[in-house]
Amino acid sequence: MTSLLEKTISVIAPHHCFLCSKESNILCGSCAEEVFGEGPAVCFLCNKPTVDSSVCPGCQGKTLLQHVWTAAAYEDVIKRILKAFKFDRMRAAYKPLALGMVGALPYLTEVLVVHVPTAPERVRLRGYDQAKLLAREVAKQQGWKHATLLRRRHNFRQVGAGRLVRQKQAQEAFELAGGRDLSGAHILLVDDVTTSGATLVAAAAVLSAAGAARIDAVVAAKHTLE
Repeated sequence: MTSLLEKTISVIAPHHCFLCSKESNILCGSCAEEVFGEGPAVCFLCNKPTVDSSVCPGCQGKTLLQHVWTAAAYEDVIKRILKAFKFDRMRAAYKPLALGMVGALPYLTEVLVVHVPTAPERVRLRGYDQAKLLAREVAKQQGWKHATLLRRRHNFRQVGAGRLVRQKQAQEAFELAGGRDLSGAHILLVDDVTTSGATLVAAAAVLSAAGAARIDAVVAAKHTLE
């Protein structure tokens, strides 16, 4: 639900589309279709092209995830929107990003949406957990349930870190919140950006240990390390 503060801000200082500058929203309807036309269908770990964004055979032994769907590549307009969302407190960006993520998903049923939690220190600075906002909106648009099932154990920041550092930080980064039994559940993990894939791998391992039968993920953008 849009807060009263957001409604007030939208009247006093309305957002402009990041692509065409039209006064309406962070992304107007026509520009959203252009930006989220088709995300990269690749294995999220090695970046090899795959069918339906599935994990490639060579990487299946490294993760319990089956698919990681991506709304867009981490570049141009999406990169600017995500930076504003994460570092400039542009909270309203969650809605167009979540709608793009919904568009990247195939038909799924009986899914429990779970966000990859942001480090507590980042949440305090921003005033919100961006992944949670995205997950709740994805669940709302699809008529699914959302649950906060993961908790971070540290405040390590991954922005600018290389692949090996990211992998080391992600190991044992999460724990189950509340000790919930997930036997037989189909989980859809939600995060804003994936780079090395280490965070999603670590989160999926915790959920699998709690009994989840299938784990997929969807992200707003895929950032490929050079």
